[in-house]
Amino acid sequence: MTELNPKQYIASAMREAADVPGITPGMAGRDIKKVGVIGAGTMGSGIAVCFLGAGMRTVLMDQSEEAVEKGRETIGGIFSAGVKKGRVTPDQAKGIQVLLSTTLSYDDFADCDLIIEAVFERMDIKEDVFSRLGKVAKDGAVLATNTSGLDVDHIAAASGRPEDVVGLHFFSPAFVMPLLEIVRGKKTSPEVLKTALFASTITNKVGIVVGNCFGFAANRMLRGYGRESGFMLLEGANPEDIDKALMNYGFPMGPCAMYDLAGIDVTNFVTDALREQKLIPDDPRYGAIGKALAAEGRLGQKTRAGNYDYGEDGRTPLPSSKFLEIRDSVAAELGIEKRAIGEDEIVERCLLPVINEAARVLDEGVVNNTGSIDLLWIYGYGFPAAKGGPVYQARQLGYDQVRSKLNAYKDANPIFGEEYWSPSPALQKLFN
Repeated sequence: MTELNPKQYIASAMREAADVPGITPGMAGRDIKKVGVIGAGTMGSGIAVCFLGAGMRTVLMDQSEEAVEKGRETIGGIFSAGVKKGRVTPDQAKGIQVLLSTTLSYDDFADCDLIIEAVFERMDIKEDVFSRLGKVAKDGAVLATNTSGLDVDHIAAASGRPEDVVGLHFFSPAFVMPLLEIVRGKKTSPEVLKTALFASTITNKVGIVVGNCFGFAANRMLRGYGRESGFMLLEGANPEDIDKALMNYGFPMGPCAMYDLAGIDVTNFVTDALREQKLIPDDPRYGAIGKALAAEGRLGQKTRAGNYDYGEDGRTPLPSSKFLEIRDSVAAELGIEKRAIGEDEIVERCLLPVINEAARVLDEGVVNNTGSIDLLWIYGYGFPAAKGGPVYQARQLGYDQVRSKLNAYKDANPIFGEEYWSPSPALQKLFN
């Protein structure tokens, strides 16, 4: 059990996370005066808002006039909402947007200091983008990918200048979420890493440096959280039951609403990639509901239907009889019987895999310290700060209790229990 209270612990974790190997006191990064963003969709537009709000001239690019105009409208809507909420004045919102320009050509990135790619999460697309950037970006420009889990080293190699490439994984919505996961590639220069940390500061983000692996640190730990919420849906828990349990625990949003916000299609793509790389077992339950929802055109908030239905505002989740029909059909095909699942089990099954994977992430050096793990969850996924984070909570339980709970779930799952629930050999390191 840690002797620090959660507030003290988080402050200590922030100091610890700021001590990045290879970044020495007084080291200078590269100047950022003009930023380019590739992709005018929800994520790209949100990233542009972050830098516009920091007073940076920003160029937003997409493949068509229609796409860039839609991006401009999205950005305008975000600032209009800011005016209504009193965060900026009408004159400030207007002045900020003067800093924005749009383009259909990579040539207009030639004088940008930082260029961020925010295109669809496919390696072939990202390789093409970075191949082009390697040719048009000026010497010294920082090239960043917003990938949420693809191999940053592979992307960097396509640029021909991997020392200039870094991962800047913004969380959605980018202009709201306070976390920036900074992914250090094998060849990312310390100067570029320092510049990435500076970018997190000017955009008011908590920048956490992590290593490169599939899913990096945050989404890799999220894998078990999403897996178990999906399994519990099949076992009979409704989306509102699961989300209520996690919100009662202190999260601002439960996993079912979160995946609707992110996009069911995006989640399915990640599941397919995990399966292709044999990072998950051949379990027919894994991702089954997401596939069935996508087949019905239910992709989340963007289609006003996913795990929930969405009303006129497109944002308020409403219990869905159609979802239950789809869920029950999938469960029947898989031979899964319904049962009652209580809040305690929901919370345990979602969070214990996070703790177990955190031990692996720490052991592999993807993160440098346990405090960074908790910061990733607090600022990236809304883990209640008053509870200190998943590692903090694990320490409150104690090593023996966490290990015992993991083993109990392993024993209760004879087919995939060994794969999903075996305590990590590195688990003890979380408690040191």
